[in-house]
Amino acid sequence: MKLRRQLLLVSLVALALPWAGCQYLRQVDAALAQGQLQALEATAAAIAARLASAPQLIAPDPLRQARPPGAQLYLNPLPQAPFVDGYGDEWRSLALKPRALLDAQRSPLAQVTLGQFGERVYLLLTVSDPTPAYHDPRTGLLSAGDTVELYTGNRHYTLPVASQGAASALWHDPRAGHYERELRLHGRWTTSPTGYQLELALPYALTGGALSVQVRDRAHSDGGAPVRAASTLPADGIPGHLVRPLADLHTELEHFVRPGLRLAVVDSEGFLLASHGQLQINDKDGEPTPWLRNWIYRKLLAQEDLSPLAVSGLPTSAGADRTPWRQWFSGPLQSRIGAVSVPVITRADDVVERPLLGRVLVLQSGAVMQSVTEGAAHRLWLISCAAAATALLLLLAYASWLSWRIRKLHRAARTAVDASGKLRGDFPISRAGDELGALNRTFASLLSELDQYHQYLRTLAGKLSHELRTPLAIVRSSLDNLCEGNLDKNSRRYAERAMDGSARLSGILNSLSAASNLEASIQQAEREPFDLADFLKVMVQCYSDAHPNFRFHLDVSPGELICHGAPELLAQLLDKLVDNACSFAPAGSEIQLSAHIGREGYTLSVSNRGPLLPGGSVHKLFDSLVSVRKGGNNTGHLGLGLHIAKLIADFHRGRLRAGNRADGSGVVFCLELPAR
Repeated sequence: MKLRRQLLLVSLVALALPWAGCQYLRQVDAALAQGQLQALEATAAAIAARLASAPQLIAPDPLRQARPPGAQLYLNPLPQAPFVDGYGDEWRSLALKPRALLDAQRSPLAQVTLGQFGERVYLLLTVSDPTPAYHDPRTGLLSAGDTVELYTGNRHYTLPVASQGAASALWHDPRAGHYERELRLHGRWTTSPTGYQLELALPYALTGGALSVQVRDRAHSDGGAPVRAASTLPADGIPGHLVRPLADLHTELEHFVRPGLRLAVVDSEGFLLASHGQLQINDKDGEPTPWLRNWIYRKLLAQEDLSPLAVSGLPTSAGADRTPWRQWFSGPLQSRIGAVSVPVITRADDVVERPLLGRVLVLQSGAVMQSVTEGAAHRLWLISCAAAATALLLLLAYASWLSWRIRKLHRAARTAVDASGKLRGDFPISRAGDELGALNRTFASLLSELDQYHQYLRTLAGKLSHELRTPLAIVRSSLDNLCEGNLDKNSRRYAERAMDGSARLSGILNSLSAASNLEASIQQAEREPFDLADFLKVMVQCYSDAHPNFRFHLDVSPGELICHGAPELLAQLLDKLVDNACSFAPAGSEIQLSAHIGREGYTLSVSNRGPLLPGGSVHKLFDSLVSVRKGGNNTGHLGLGLHIAKLIADFHRGRLRAGNRADGSGVVFCLELPAR
């Protein structure tokens, strides 16, 4: 993987910034929610303390506290008087919670809903009885079939069940000794898919502040014993009290209400006694926000699924024990509603277990806190995205810059040595102070030292020839003088052998000196235009005369081949290549010379039959003191010919290369010269 991609992957770690910001916002949101619940609990505790100091506000009837739980019925305040027709359509729109009536097996037999509008009490009773036994007047019995009985504070009313029509309530008058019909009580019977239904209206004064409902289910209309019965009447036969909102308590709550805060007080059985204030679902600004952004923020900040609030707007699970209670609920528009419940316990010191008078409920929407948190989340999200994008761009730019420097160093190191193994000497030196700059300077220093070593090797031949020439002349003069004297046969043979060796050594020194002098003289040569075709024709004629044992063939492109160079140096180059070809080609073979013009310049070639070039050392053929000849001859061979040819080619900005023929029959040397 490229370094740029590696750094790009590493830079993706910057994306952790938005995630960390969301985690931080969740913690902040949880802390704000906890603080809001604590503030609500403090408000509820203050209200509970006030009510505990004035128990007449929450429990004006002391006798009611002595009644058994479940005996009381709640009078829901009605916004308008329902039409008593037996169908109960007006009740359904109010979504009031009915009171279930259970039989002896704890199965629901009926449900009753009570309401009050003005000074009249309204009752809706729905009985689940698939086989109702309606009243049969022919029996002459009051309770021949199913009956509904009402117990008030003064009277006991019996209502025979009819399939449809007006309901009649009868009560027993002990003075008259017979049953009387109560004309102040109006009601209608209707059938329902599961049984029958009764809608009733009566004055509140008729109840005497107490009311119990009893349903008796009979199998037949023969006045037999009921098969099932359900009632709210306690075992002592005294009906429970009617519970309704308290005006004084409602007035008292006005002292504690604040905008967006809903206060409620319920009794020990959960009946609503007073309520004040309204919840504020939206924030104060009320500015519409995009639904998608709201949805994303609520999903990011939501920590758990909240329970929905009841239709009545009050929690139904509050008041289970005598300890404070608090919980978050989900409200409309995906809002959060905090609810706190604090018990109201009387301050009667002489009571071991102080009675529970009721509970104070305080509800408040978390829209304001939620709006603040979402605003912070919005700003944090924008800042985190901007920071992450900036970090990504900076890291990408840094990775590109670092990768560019490494590629530049790689190209410089790869091209520091040309195809012939010679250092180019143009290695760039970085001034950067980091590790990559230090590596660049180390490479440059190493190549400089290597170039100096190569320079020492190139001048070593000239230095040796200069230093060895004087002692060699002394040796040769001494041997000449020795040979002129009287020597025996063996001594003269050794002296002549020493003379031959010194002659070969002198020839080697002359070659080294000539190579050094030629390398210096090449730089002083002048270029001139000349016809390369005529030049080659003349040279081939000379070579044919000089090497009669070989046949020479010249192939040139037609027309003039004008070349800019030094003809005398090119003649030396051809001499070296032709001598090299003649030394390897078998006698009588053909040596081919060619010159052609191409798109980039001229190509001269000298080809001969003979042994192939050894693999792996072709590029070293043009180095000084390198030879691939096997054994050599008496004159010695130092491999300076091709080195001199390479120097002449470099002077003409050309390229000299060697290779084997395509058919593997010999060797070919090619010289590529620029046209100008």
